[in-house]
Amino acid sequence: MSAVLPSAKPMPIHPQDEIFKLLSSDDKVKSTFGVDVRPMNVTNISHNEEGNRTPEEQRMTPESNAQPPPKPKTVPEMTQAIVHILGKYRLPHRTDLREWPAKAVFLRQTERFVSSNQPLHLILPAFPFKSPNKETKVLGVLPDSGEEMALAHLNGLAAAIGDVYTPGAKVFIVSDGLMYNDILGVSDQEVWRYGRALRQMAQEKGFTNLSFLRLHNLIEDKGDECLITEEVYLSNVNKVRAEIVQHYLPTGFDVEKAIANDVDTTLTYRGYLRFLELDLAPQMIGESKAQNKSRREKVAKHMIVRGRAFACAIAANYPNYLRASIHPSTESDKLSIALIPQDGRIHTPWHSAVVRAVNGTITMAHAGSVSSDTHELITDHKGRPLHFLERSELFDWPDMHLSFNYLYPTGVMITAKDPSQSYSLKDVPMQKVRKLSTQCSPVILRGFKDTTNEEVYESKAYELGTPAPWIFGIKTSVKNSPGKNSDLATSVVTSNETMPMHFDGVFFFKPKVQPDGTTKMLSSPPRYQYFAAVTPSTRGSGFTLFASSPLLFRNLPAPHTVETLKGLTWDCRNSSSWEHIEGIDLVAPHPETGEDCLRYHEPWPQWKTKFTYNKISIENGPQWIIDVLDETLYDRRVTLWFEWAEGDVLVSDNYKMMHTRTGFSGTEDRELWRIHVN
Repeated sequence: MSAVLPSAKPMPIHPQDEIFKLLSSDDKVKSTFGVDVRPMNVTNISHNEEGNRTPEEQRMTPESNAQPPPKPKTVPEMTQAIVHILGKYRLPHRTDLREWPAKAVFLRQTERFVSSNQPLHLILPAFPFKSPNKETKVLGVLPDSGEEMALAHLNGLAAAIGDVYTPGAKVFIVSDGLMYNDILGVSDQEVWRYGRALRQMAQEKGFTNLSFLRLHNLIEDKGDECLITEEVYLSNVNKVRAEIVQHYLPTGFDVEKAIANDVDTTLTYRGYLRFLELDLAPQMIGESKAQNKSRREKVAKHMIVRGRAFACAIAANYPNYLRASIHPSTESDKLSIALIPQDGRIHTPWHSAVVRAVNGTITMAHAGSVSSDTHELITDHKGRPLHFLERSELFDWPDMHLSFNYLYPTGVMITAKDPSQSYSLKDVPMQKVRKLSTQCSPVILRGFKDTTNEEVYESKAYELGTPAPWIFGIKTSVKNSPGKNSDLATSVVTSNETMPMHFDGVFFFKPKVQPDGTTKMLSSPPRYQYFAAVTPSTRGSGFTLFASSPLLFRNLPAPHTVETLKGLTWDCRNSSSWEHIEGIDLVAPHPETGEDCLRYHEPWPQWKTKFTYNKISIENGPQWIIDVLDETLYDRRVTLWFEWAEGDVLVSDNYKMMHTRTGFSGTEDRELWRIHVN
């Protein structure tokens, strides 16, 4: 009989901070949005003379569909769940429906960790140094936005495993820089400085699921690699490099035969030839095409030899770690992954530069190919180049020098470029914030003054759009106030409880005349959420999650796409009123851009909450769609896990985004202000 594992962390989730009370089909009230409305297709539960519900009513009510908490996963079940997550990060992204050749290998390796209830260890050779071609390929010698995004992606992979497996996971990055730098004309010191800056970046960004190794860890020196000084590192480079080749290169290894007969070696060799054409370009000026070709082949074969020794050293020193690779392969014993979710041809960050569109789309390109007419080179406050950003008037704020930092996987953080500078919310052009949040949500203002001045905060809502008031005013205080709200439908908002993924105003409807002259009640949620953080969230808890519709559709498990979901409708039973809301479109067009948006509410069974619970069903399609959506909504490639800093102002497109909140301590004095804006 399989062992049973300890329960994983509860699935994290954000405030429904507004569940609107459902209206009966006979009710008609003046809504908080200023028009007469009533819910679409709302049907009160009817009873027969004995007070019993019909079979159809029993099928739909939360009461009759109450589910007990799921049983803890067995070791084989947890192993499958973890490997399922790893498979999502495979390369290539959606187009490959082949069975993963290494899946059986990874299942065996993963089960060893799960059986002993230990953190999963994944090892990845990567992040060597920036390309030697600084003229046309990269922005400099140090890590930039490309490396930051790649680290965030890997940290998210480990965090995703931690969401289902309590011991979590750790990704060990072992730099292969010293195996190749002398062949490519890159100094040992440059490799050291690149690696040191990479570690500093991971620490500053809080990427706690990552650890770093050096070549020194692959020989007899097993000490703490963080204690290695630059002087010691540089003095031992030649020794370390030579010992790895001497001890780990297989006896009689023939590089020519390996290239000819081993598919993975062939793929790697071809990849080397491709990037060496530009990497070595500055060194090959004046040479003939034949000389260039000969030089690239010689260098590539030298790299294959060194790489084989390096791979064997990793296998010998870390035999139980799950092996990942940045290179395309047959995946017979490894996981081939893309470090950065990107459109177009896949590049690594040390061979290219990040090119950001206003809407957040990422393209990796050689730095020299990016036109200054269409894109601006973005630097930090010290002038260090970071990435290219599409030019737009949305980034031009009068008399303000700002940084527009795109977050992983979605959102834009706006701060003063000079950390010592602070601008006032009074001067923020809210229409530009509105337009930017339509392109890429959420938009966060951090470090601005007057953000918790109620008069200023409320006045800026009118600049953002038309506030949609509640009966008690336009501003809601979303505050942890246990026991002070007796309304089960809304008291979860003022609790510290984990909540379901949703969009605000999910059950709010307005009449709309159809082309045939009939009137249909259509879902009419507010356009934007406008928040101010009166208090910060405690680090590591009380996250607000924002899930992007475009990213969700992009990351649906193959072969499913947004087309799978279009035309589907869903319904909901809510325990607070027993009313049945039907016919809600699962995918609807954005009212401004026309792009597809997910319109959904996560099912929330009674065992998850002390407050209102519900039953969600797909009306005209398979019920497994719910499982796919619930899983993808929490995918770390789809959803931003946001921690509030005191004074943050946040604007999110309530059509494009779904949101939720993770639980937090009942003693935490947490407070957010929120205004809905149309």
